[in-house]
Amino acid sequence: MTLNRLSFFFVLFIIIILPFFIHKFIWLVRSEKTTGTMGFVGKSQTGQLVHRYSVISFKVGNTTVWFNGNDNIFFKAGEPVPVRYQRDHPQEARIDMFAPIWGDTLVYGGIPVLILIVVFLDPKIIPLRSKVKLSVRKPFVKILANS
Repeated sequence: MTLNRLSFFFVLFIIIILPFFIHKFIWLVRSEKTTGTMGFVGKSQTGQLVHRYSVISFKVGNTTVWFNGNDNIFFKAGEPVPVRYQRDHPQEARIDMFAPIWGDTLVYGGIPVLILIVVFLDPKIIPLRSKVKLSVRKPFVKILANS
């Protein structure tokens, strides 16, 4: 299969980013929504870094589950907090807001995408107007001369 440079990078982008979003999408589809309650502000220290976070509780059946929210997302004590959790693993709950749900996906998926953008923008790696041949045998990727 022979692709132009732009199509090749688009395919790489999809291959790199898709696993991160599929994993998160499956997690969201299988998750349950509930409302938790802000209990108190927790604090931990790693070396010289101090982390402060909301400690939130919610009920699953007759069990009360406590979990730590993200750093620097605070609520008032007793305030209702939207929560998403997996029925099989309620202790892995997350605050149902954009940053706590998607933050790790954007960071872990964003780093390889940034590397891919740098490679795309550097014409010395894959020259402009060149074609890329993909094969199931070695060499798997071959850059063809400008056409």
